[in-house]
Amino acid sequence: MDDYRRYRDNNSRKELFSGATNNQEGQGGGYPPPSSGYPPPPSGYPPPPSGYPPPPSGYGNPYYGQPPQQQETEEDIDEIKSQIKATKQDSVASTMRSLKLIDEAETSAQTTLNKLAEQSHRINYTDRQLDLADAHAERAEQQAAKLKKINGSMFGFDISNPFTKKKREAAELARVQALQEEQRTSRENMRAANWDTQQRVNNVQKQTQQSYAQRPNNSSTSTSTSSTSRSRFQFEADEEDNQLEDQIDNNLEALSSGLSRLNAMAVASGDEIRKQNVVLDRISNKTNELDTRIAGTTHKLKKIK
Repeated sequence: MDDYRRYRDNNSRKELFSGATNNQEGQGGGYPPPSSGYPPPPSGYPPPPSGYPPPPSGYGNPYYGQPPQQQETEEDIDEIKSQIKATKQDSVASTMRSLKLIDEAETSAQTTLNKLAEQSHRINYTDRQLDLADAHAERAEQQAAKLKKINGSMFGFDISNPFTKKKREAAELARVQALQEEQRTSRENMRAANWDTQQRVNNVQKQTQQSYAQRPNNSSTSTSTSSTSRSRFQFEADEEDNQLEDQIDNNLEALSSGLSRLNAMAVASGDEIRKQNVVLDRISNKTNELDTRIAGTTHKLKKIK
């Protein structure tokens, strides 16, 4: 009985697991094998952006063997260098044009100052001639008065009081001395005015010559101090870049010197014009006084019959 029970139990167990065993055998005898590996990586990096031309392949490309991101960075740096160089070249050309304009302005200013000096000499000479004309007008006025006195005399000649002869001679001597002193003062004033004018012109010319003597040479190299301060603003300090920087610095210094010379010429011209205005006002007053005196003398002469 027990043997039969054990046999039945064994047969039942075999029938129960026989399906699972057959299924495993039909599918290859076990679990499916694992996959051979991960999917293969992409064939390469993506192409560069469309804004840049594709770099040449092979050893002809300066960036051959570098990652694409590094190639793009190097190309950007080269573009920035080209822009900086073009900007500096434009700056050199601009400063050269400015120097040419300043030279032309200096020539015009120097010519104007020289003409103002000549005009001052003529104005001072006119002032001097007016002083002489005033002295002659005064003499003419005295002669007209004497002629009127003679014309009114019954004797037809001037009869002076013999007791006042010395007094009259002293007055005449004092008048002549005063006239001589006045003419001497007029001559000295004219010489002083001409000397001041010439000094203003000479000072400007001397300053201009000194400025040209101190004008920097384009071929000179910058000092270590300027090179140190310049390096903060340079992207890549090579020999060509230093030459451009030196030329720009020299041109700017020349522009500064030229503007200083122009300012000195402008100040001298302004002083000269102010001096001329003072003399012209004096000439105008002298002319009015002389015209009045001559008109009075003419009226006296017309009344003599």
